[in-house]
Amino acid sequence: MKSLGTLLKVSQRKLDELGVEAAKIGAEVAELQGREAAIRAREQSELANAARDATFASMLPAYRMRVKAQIAELKVQVSAKEKVLAEIRQRQSEAYIEKSKFEHLLDQAEIRAATERATREQAQLDEVAINRAGR
Repeated sequence: MKSLGTLLKVSQRKLDELGVEAAKIGAEVAELQGREAAIRAREQSELANAARDATFASMLPAYRMRVKAQIAELKVQVSAKEKVLAEIRQRQSEAYIEKSKFEHLLDQAEIRAATERATREQAQLDEVAINRAGR
């Protein structure tokens, strides 16, 4: 029974570690998305400046191309992180199933032990009753 408890603890630890790893990747994805939003906001600001000042308007096409490239790179990074996150979630699901199996086995072992204990106690009570009846 102790081995089942140990296996349950190990599987819970594995599940916890995967959760921490998923949270880290999720934070990285959120940071990348925040950077993309900041780039887009800065682009809108530059568009407004270009509309007011003709000298900026001539540089606008090159700037917009650079922004497109930056956003494309960020999207590639986000896509890669989301793929890793999906893999981690799959491993989490598998770890949860494994943990559930250990919990079920541990519950069955506890029920079995309780049944055996009750059977022993009943046998002892029966023996005491037989001894008293024999006197």
